[in-house]
Amino acid sequence: MKLQKNLWMRIFEFFLFFLISFPLAVQIAEMFFHVKKPIIEYLQIVTLFFAVVFFTVFYILRYGSVLKKYKVFEKKQKVIIKKLKEEKDSIEKNYIDSIRLNKEMTNIVKRLIDTERDLREKNEWFKNFFELSTKIISLSNVENIVEVIGEYSHRTLRFFRISIYHDGDDKRFKILGQYGQKDVHEEILLSRAKEDINITYKIENNNLVKVAIPVVSEERCEGICFYGIECKSTSSEDVEYYISLCNFITIAIKNAIYYSNLKKQKSEIEDLYEKSTYMNEKLKETIEELNKSKAELEKKNQEIEKFFYETILCLSKAIEYKDMYTKGHCERVQNIALKIAEELSLSDEEKDILKVACLLHDIGKIGVKEDILNKKGSLEAHEYKEIQKHPLIGYNILKDLEFTDRIKKVVLQHHERVDGRGYPFGLKDEEIDLLAKIVAVADAYDAMTSDRPYRRAFDKQAALNEMKKCDGSQFDTTIVEKLINLAQKGLVMFL
Repeated sequence: MKLQKNLWMRIFEFFLFFLISFPLAVQIAEMFFHVKKPIIEYLQIVTLFFAVVFFTVFYILRYGSVLKKYKVFEKKQKVIIKKLKEEKDSIEKNYIDSIRLNKEMTNIVKRLIDTERDLREKNEWFKNFFELSTKIISLSNVENIVEVIGEYSHRTLRFFRISIYHDGDDKRFKILGQYGQKDVHEEILLSRAKEDINITYKIENNNLVKVAIPVVSEERCEGICFYGIECKSTSSEDVEYYISLCNFITIAIKNAIYYSNLKKQKSEIEDLYEKSTYMNEKLKETIEELNKSKAELEKKNQEIEKFFYETILCLSKAIEYKDMYTKGHCERVQNIALKIAEELSLSDEEKDILKVACLLHDIGKIGVKEDILNKKGSLEAHEYKEIQKHPLIGYNILKDLEFTDRIKKVVLQHHERVDGRGYPFGLKDEEIDLLAKIVAVADAYDAMTSDRPYRRAFDKQAALNEMKKCDGSQFDTTIVEKLINLAQKGLVMFL
């Protein structure tokens, strides 16, 4: 097709050349041969006319296609230029985005570096905390505890001051041990802690935490411990960590003071006994001295029992420092359970076991994460499984201690149900210890009438209705009836 078109164009060009050349040839012939005929002139004019017409047609045909191609090329060129411009804009935008992303990545890397540094410091803090805890828990001398804490003054814990005040023989506070120079806020915090019988603290210059913790026995302040700590961060979470550490040290100091007093008193009793043996010839005086010693021993035994009970109370308080919504829960459960036990005419021995078991029933929550215990909202399935482990954790904590087996059994079984759908072992009715059934009822009633992270407290009647609804399935029917009778008489405090 293209060859045929080119052939016609060549023929057309030849014909056009002939039409142009013919008048020129005629003109040359007239010039040289002097031939002048009208017909030849007319023929010249006609030839020139056709030459002009054919030249115009030729130009249109020849250059029209070129013009068309040029226009197509120009259009393509505009499209290409537009695409190039779009690509340029896209490249510029991508370049700007890359710069922005680069800045964001730089900031992220910086934050990651800061987070890694913070985590490393926190890890070092916890490492020192556990080292310190391990060292002081076995010490029975206050001066030794202060000395050990002083060794950590240049580590991440950074104690710059610790002072311990306790009742003397004249019932006035005397200093038992100290480290570092006295702080300007020490007297103020000590007075406030003694007056309120509660922990007081102050944050100074955003890097100093000063804490005063009372040593309490039977709701009486027997002494105060003051701590000054230099911190890298004083966020609420870090301050709570430091207060928990100081509280742990205070418990160790309190135990050391009691142990020291018991040791001193034991030594005094031994001296009395030696004197009574030495003065054997004075039989009457010896008997009186022995009776006196016996009374002293009984008194000391009561003090030991009191110390045992306070230690149990400290363990129950340890749960409250993890779960802010369970403050006073163990004592309230104890109060309710003992009244139910009275209604059931249980023996004094069983009541004593119940008294201790109530304080320790939730000790296993120490092994449950704080974010699960304090979660606002419903628990996920895996989180509920973690909660269900706390009776077994509590039993494992107590199993190697010299508690009665029945206390451990109550701690282990207080979430079992009479229909066998409880945990951790799904025991039924008679398989569950009676004291564990009592704790289960008291625990559930106090939980329903207390505020929790995921709901507000039930009113009294709603709680009793729920208990009645669950008797025979979750709870023992007789124990629920005793609880309802006590509540209706106003003998169970509604908190």
